[in-house]
Amino acid sequence: MLPILARTIFRIQERLLGRKTFAFLKALEESQWWSRGQIEALQLRRLRDLVSAAYEHTPYWRAVMDERGILPEDMESLEDLKRFPLLEKPTLRARREEMVWCEEGPRLMLVRTSGSTNEALQFYTNSNREAEINAARIRGHRWVGINKGDKEVFFWGSPVELDTQGRIKQVRDYLVNEPLTNGFEITPDRVARAFEDWKRWRPKCVFGYPSSFVLMADMARKAGIDLTEIQRRGAEAIVTTSEMLGEVNRKIISDAYGLPVFDSYGLREAGLVAHECDRRTMHTNDEHLILETIDPQTLEPTGGEGELVVTSLISRVMPVIRYRSGDIVTLSDEACPCGRSLGRIEISGGRIADFVVTGDGKWVVGYSFIYICRSVPGIVKFQVRQDRVGEIRVLLVTDEQFPPDGAEQVAAKVRARLGSDDRIVVERVDDIKPAPSGKYRPVVSKVAEELRRSERFDPPEIA
Repeated sequence: MLPILARTIFRIQERLLGRKTFAFLKALEESQWWSRGQIEALQLRRLRDLVSAAYEHTPYWRAVMDERGILPEDMESLEDLKRFPLLEKPTLRARREEMVWCEEGPRLMLVRTSGSTNEALQFYTNSNREAEINAARIRGHRWVGINKGDKEVFFWGSPVELDTQGRIKQVRDYLVNEPLTNGFEITPDRVARAFEDWKRWRPKCVFGYPSSFVLMADMARKAGIDLTEIQRRGAEAIVTTSEMLGEVNRKIISDAYGLPVFDSYGLREAGLVAHECDRRTMHTNDEHLILETIDPQTLEPTGGEGELVVTSLISRVMPVIRYRSGDIVTLSDEACPCGRSLGRIEISGGRIADFVVTGDGKWVVGYSFIYICRSVPGIVKFQVRQDRVGEIRVLLVTDEQFPPDGAEQVAAKVRARLGSDDRIVVERVDDIKPAPSGKYRPVVSKVAEELRRSERFDPPEIA
């Protein structure tokens, strides 16, 4: 599809869904050049509007504000935000129905996320919120030379079986120039087929998980596939998301594909937090968010590195105020040569996915299991553990919504995802302890770790 036609189809789709995406995008394109004072004034206006909406339309936030003696008109400066308590994930989970303003905008939706913490969370969104997030992501891609409608490949999860709705989405993805390549199940033969598809498609950008790009690069190297051919066929950039990129992986990916690599960072609960510009500065979406950092132990403000606390200024449908993300970051106002006055963020810890290795040699990315555990109600936390080849254990922390046959559902879905004869053991446990970093790893695989130590990402051949 020609980019201009794909962009037009996307515009029509957004209108049909009640999303003012391109109006929001136009505003973001202007505000990124404002002075810090102008941006902070915008943040304060939006904060006042958010707090007023929260007080008027949501029982939870009204009770919090009454208890603390906070009135909407008390928001006289951004510092007044700190009068609100920190919002924890368990509170958001337990009090969700008291936080939502159902009539705020069109197409109210309840969505589920597990994210990099493996803790299941459901929250409300609508067309207004999704349009703002879409606009921010389009702007971020424009920073690195990719416009909406340009050919992209989305290199991440896809269902094992496509139902009718899935096939409709597949057609829609092609119409807007955003086809999907499965980044969950990666084998040498699938790498070869996927790369042939990419060469035929000639994407300008590939967007996906760092771990999937790295694993594909190593399998391609072993198979003698020259991934830099994608650059010679018109590709200009790789954009990563969802996991920590790191400079080592950035270099591995860039060298393997012959392309510059740019990172983005988001929280499903808060939207797109930041995106790198062409100078590789990770700029924060200050028009949408107020960001703080705290010491995760003392909860005191740090002003630099610490746990990220997010207030979403675009989520009146379900106000997210001073939400603890669990991610360790460093915030800065240091100027960027690109000239944008938006802040900076560096992801200091967390957000990393691992693999399990099946008995027949298939490497399966950890985010695959996140999608499985989203699909079964009542899973609060999960972790996949692999201590030996041929056996995979799934640990689950569940609540009262977990169905009687939930363990069997999870086992069946894992077995279908793996497509192997590995023994699947599902265990319900009281709790899953985080790693020393404070993050919950989706996968802990001694098998993958030992293979990596023996020879970096060099999995066995597939029969």
